[in-house]
This record gives sequence, structure tokens and C-alpha cells, in this order.
Amino acid sequence: MGDVMLQGLTEKLKGMKRVEKTGFTTEQAAADYFAEKEGILDDVGKALADLKGQATTELEALKGTLKEMRLNLKGEAANPKELSRNELCYQLGKAIAAAWVGNLQTLGELRCSPNLKSDNWNNPRDFNWTAEKGFQLSNNKAALGEPMGNMATNEQYLINPIYESAIMQDAAKQSVMMNLVKHRPMTGPSIFLPQRERGGVELKWLTAYGQKIDGSKPQGATRVELKAYTLAGFIPWFDEFEEDVFVDLGSMFIDEFTETYALEFDRQCLLANAAPFTGAFNASDIKTKTIGGAAATALTYKDLREAVLMVPAEERKDCRWFFHESVLAHVTGIVDANGRPIWRGPMDGKPGTVDGYAYTESHILPQMGDIVANQAFAIFMNPKRIIHGNRKGVEIKRFDATTEALEHGELFLRFRKRDGFLVTRSKGNMVTLKTGA
Repeated sequence: MGDVMLQGLTEKLKGMKRVEKTGFTTEQAAADYFAEKEGILDDVGKALADLKGQATTELEALKGTLKEMRLNLKGEAANPKELSRNELCYQLGKAIAAAWVGNLQTLGELRCSPNLKSDNWNNPRDFNWTAEKGFQLSNNKAALGEPMGNMATNEQYLINPIYESAIMQDAAKQSVMMNLVKHRPMTGPSIFLPQRERGGVELKWLTAYGQKIDGSKPQGATRVELKAYTLAGFIPWFDEFEEDVFVDLGSMFIDEFTETYALEFDRQCLLANAAPFTGAFNASDIKTKTIGGAAATALTYKDLREAVLMVPAEERKDCRWFFHESVLAHVTGIVDANGRPIWRGPMDGKPGTVDGYAYTESHILPQMGDIVANQAFAIFMNPKRIIHGNRKGVEIKRFDATTEALEHGELFLRFRKRDGFLVTRSKGNMVTLKTGA
């Protein structure tokens, strides 16, 4: 019994990923990381306590290893390396350059990992790197310590998750929707979510002792599927890399990625009307308030008020307006029945409001001069009804299988990320403003 437990503990220690040497971009990321490691060591320590009295050589060696790991972990946790913006760009640029030329040693030292499967991506935590053996799987998918073999033909790599977190923080600053919608982590290509309408539980009053309780069948939750698909982008690139350009290289990738990804994120949440996702403007069963004219300039206070009242009060309290900036400019001049402006600008740290409800400006929505007859141009909704499925991992790959590469010698850095978008409970809870016919 003791030998079996010792073997299990040894495997657990071997599988425990070592402390990141590349640094953390935030204190929260460092705290979460070290909390995870401390939990693993606590489990091992408790198991060792159960084995007291079995003073074998293997047990004493295991105790010594545990003690050394605890000391190292305390030192790292007390002084985690925090990356500056310049260091982040340098390390990311170095990783891109390494992926471009297939420098496995640099990729391993920067905690990037090979992505060997096209559909079910690898988890960066499944890999360890050693100078002696190269990349090794660190879980039960292969024998521990077994090298991955010849990887010269692998050209796609997942960047260090720490870099990914920092990049997504930048993208959230450029997106208007990323900080408003609900995010769900996804470990597979799809998950099923319960969607329950209000009033799903039926209540019964009993007015006399011993009264018969009539049976009822509450409305159950509807299962909706959230699917994730792969999003790919191509950045025109060059193949001359020197150490003095690593910072610029990393900065260029972050700028290109965050700008395009933030724009696409907002489009999928709001306007998407083709495979694979549908945005809020085109959600099924959404309500529509048609204004009194074929042009957006006909929008009045009455239209705004009537649109708001089409949403139930319990849902309305969490809703906000979404306009293009030019539409908001028109709204700021609208007055209510008493001649008072319905727009209140941001002040004292509070967001601006339209008739008492917060609003968000988005430049991808229809602008005033382009709105035609019979077109939706604004929406009133709770953004938490939009669910974003986030499958971790950003992959980079040198990509030269293009017509441009053949005709002009132009190369590309391809990046891929996996996401899913789903608009839930749109029926009766969302309303668009639409011009007349």
C-alpha cells in the first residue's frame, strides 16, 4: 500500500509545473499561480503525514524534495517577477522570432509550447522544456520524461499564457463590449447552458389545514448550445530578425492583434448576421420600435420612452442603450415633454445617461448619414445576455502558402484564437430602434 502511494506522490510531484520564470503582468495573476502550486504541495504534505512510520529511503527522499520545493516556492511567491510593458514586448517579440525560425530552445525557455493538433489544441501546461530532452509531455498522455521526438516540421506554437492575458487586457481597452458581456471558459468545442425564462417556478397558496396541493409542472430550463470556432488573422511580416527589434516586433503584434480582434469581438456581439454567429441586432424574436419617419432624424423622446417600456421592468434595470456617436449627437438635442434634455453627460465618475439609462457608443453601428429607411440603428438591452465562450490559447505560425508569397515573396504571421458568441433570452428582453418604411 505504501509503495503504491509513494509512486502516486512521485508522479504528482513530477507532473507539477515549475514556477514560471518569464514573469507576471499583474499581481492577481501571480497570486493565482502561486495559490495553485501551494495547494498541490499541501496535498502531497498531507499524504506524506499518513505514511509516517514507514521510514523507507524513498519516503525520506520524497520528504526532502517536498521541503526543497516549499522553500523555493516561498522565495518565488515573496518576490514574483513583474513584467514591465517593455519587457513584455521584448519577450513576445523574441518568441515570435523563435517561432518564425523554429528555435525550440528559445520557445521552451519562454514557456511557449508546440500546438500539435489542428482541432483539439494542446494545453501549454501539458508541456515542460529541458535543454537536455527538449519538449516533453508533463501529464499522463505519455511516459513522463519522454521527449517529443523530431519537431522540425512543426510550425505552429501557443504563446505563453501570461502573454495572452496581457494581450487580452489590451484588447478589452479597445473593445466596447468585452467588459460588458458575460464570459464563459470553454475546455471543449461546445457547452450546453440552461436558459430559463422568468416565472419558471409555480407557487401555490394553501388556505386551510390539510388542503389538497394541486400538482403543477414548472417551466423547465431550455438547453442552448454555445459553440466555439477558430478565428484566424494574417499580419504581413518580414523575415529579418535581430535582437534590437524584439521590442518593436512584440509591440507591433500586440497592436495589430488587439485592434483587429477588438473590432471583430464587437461585431460578433452586435451586428453579426452570418455563420457562425448571430449578433444582438439580428437575434431571433427581438422586439422592434419603429420611429415616426424614414430617417433617423425623426427620432423623438416619445420613441425612446416607448422602446424602453417594451422591456419588462425587472429586465430593464440592467439594460443600456447602444448608439453610434453621430446618433448620440442627435439624441443630446432631444427634450422631453417638459422641455428638459433627456441626455445627461458623464460627471463625477458617473456614466452618461439617456432618459435615465446608461449608454455605450460604438463606431461600428449605423451612423446618422448612412441610416436608410426600414433599418435598425440602435438597441436597448442588457449586455450580460450576450455570452462569450473563451477557449484559451493564441497560436502563431509562419505562413507562406499564399498567392502573395508566390507572386511577390510576401510572408505572413498567422495568429489563431478560439471563441464562441451566443445571444440569450432576446425574446421580450431586447428592443431595437428602426426607421419607418
